[in-house]
Amino acid sequence: MIDGFQFGSPMAVPATVDFEITWDATGDSRPRGMGSQVPPTDRAAFLGSFAPARSTGSFTGTTLGFSFRSNPTPNTDNTFAQLGTARNGIFLS
Repeated sequence: MIDGFQFGSPMAVPATVDFEITWDATGDSRPRGMGSQVPPTDRAAFLGSFAPARSTGSFTGTTLGFSFRSNPTPNTDNTFAQLGTARNGIFLS
């Protein structure tokens, strides 16, 4: 990736960012959406199955002698994550 140090800066240098994220379902998946039973502009015009989840991850980055690392194993225990599949548009038929 390119790091510019300031938004819109003409100075650009190479940088590296690595993400490792894992999602694990913590409950049963549930169907969602109404598919083609509603008009395509309706917010429910999709079909999916979603389960509550827990995600964990680690993040690192380096550029010109500066580096950062996330806290050990950050997770979504106090926030929200979900895992699922969805289809819409031409994939509904």
